[in-house]
Amino acid sequence: MRLVVSRFRSLRWRLTFLYLGLLAVLLLAGGVAQYFAAREVLFRTNADVLASEYNAVFTAFRKANASRPAAALRALILSQQFTNELRSRNTSAAVFDLNGGQVALTPASLGTEQVPTLTTQAYIDAARSKPQAYYLATGSDGATNYLVVLNVVRNGTRPLAIAQLAIPTSEIDQTLRADRQLAIVGSLLVLLVAGLLSPLIVGRALHPLHQMSATAGALAAGDYKQRVTVPKTRDEIGTLAVAFNQMAAGIDQAFEVRRRSEEQMRHFVADASHELRTPLTSIAGYIDVLGRRDVVDGETLQASLAAMQQESARMTRLVNDLLTLTRFESGKAPNRQPLQLDQFVNQALDDLSLRDRGAAESRHIQPGVTVTADPEALKQVVTNLAQNALKYAPGAEQRWSVFTADGRAAIRLQDTGPGISRQDLPHIFERFYRGEKARDRSAGGSGLGLAIARSIIEAHQGTIEAASEPGQGATFTAWLPLAA
Repeated sequence: MRLVVSRFRSLRWRLTFLYLGLLAVLLLAGGVAQYFAAREVLFRTNADVLASEYNAVFTAFRKANASRPAAALRALILSQQFTNELRSRNTSAAVFDLNGGQVALTPASLGTEQVPTLTTQAYIDAARSKPQAYYLATGSDGATNYLVVLNVVRNGTRPLAIAQLAIPTSEIDQTLRADRQLAIVGSLLVLLVAGLLSPLIVGRALHPLHQMSATAGALAAGDYKQRVTVPKTRDEIGTLAVAFNQMAAGIDQAFEVRRRSEEQMRHFVADASHELRTPLTSIAGYIDVLGRRDVVDGETLQASLAAMQQESARMTRLVNDLLTLTRFESGKAPNRQPLQLDQFVNQALDDLSLRDRGAAESRHIQPGVTVTADPEALKQVVTNLAQNALKYAPGAEQRWSVFTADGRAAIRLQDTGPGISRQDLPHIFERFYRGEKARDRSAGGSGLGLAIARSIIEAHQGTIEAASEPGQGATFTAWLPLAA
């Protein structure tokens, strides 16, 4: 029972019942309007026939008595003889004076002996102004209804009397009754056919919604690749299907980004833990060694303290690099200001004193290049690129250049070192990634320098790229938007 009730509460059946209810109301309204229209047409048609009969009889009656004086003609019109001429098999006739008084009555030759009458005021109003197209009256038996037509009898333009013709409405009522029965049967057949076809039509129209419901269930279950078929019709359901697929694609992309982010975070945590564990293990080892000895000579103590200080400094650099990377990857906006890139890069390179650190240096700086950037962050980019070259290409020449291209500013470093292998090149901007030549941590690098450089440049709506061939050096280019 609950299943049946639940089924009939579905959108499909609610729309079906709504459609059938609306159709029933329209059929009822149309049937009522058609009934009264047909009734009016039948009444007016029969009234026109009675008016034509009167005109024909009155014209013939005047011609037959044309030789009589006006007074004698008037007397004949106000006599039973005139009403006898007006009546027919189903039509009764009567004559009333201009004050509504009854002058002569003649029932129809067949049927009832009744002659219907209207109110006195109706006859007076008809004499004073144009009569209505027809009147309805009830016979003296209270059961028979009549269609009554009044005609003003005139001698020239002068009204003489009111002539009344009346017929029973039984034939008209029978015709209307048959028409009403036919309309009821036709409406029921239409409702029956509509009741059989509507669920199918509505169900077909709502099929995309059922598909969306099933697809939404699949999405909720974790299958983010599910999509609905977009109907060819350009209606609201088609628009909804397109929007649903766009939403599903957005959810799929969001979860894919989340999955990758979680995977990167797992790798990040694992790498960070590994990088921190190494110096901590070294410090713990030195402490353990010192703790096992009862007497520690000064030379051993100084060597151990120096080693622990070196590992501590390494941890400090690693934590600072992690904080810097987190700050820029969190979306925090840099503290930007206009920078003359030529002056800025020259000053940054001067502060690094690359020649004192064993690197040959050359500069090709285009003057007048202005960007909007955070000076401290951008200096760290230059520093990280320079230190990366010092570490992996010691003694190699560093060729620095600043220029513009395609509406952007560029800072480029080219070195003449051993280059980067094709295997390592796609990964060098990843956190904690080290190429095969850099597995040894004795140089003190954390594997975060290029990752930090990329995060800083991307925070400035720029890009950074690397190109290299083994044995032919490496080229790093940081692109930044020009200042407006």
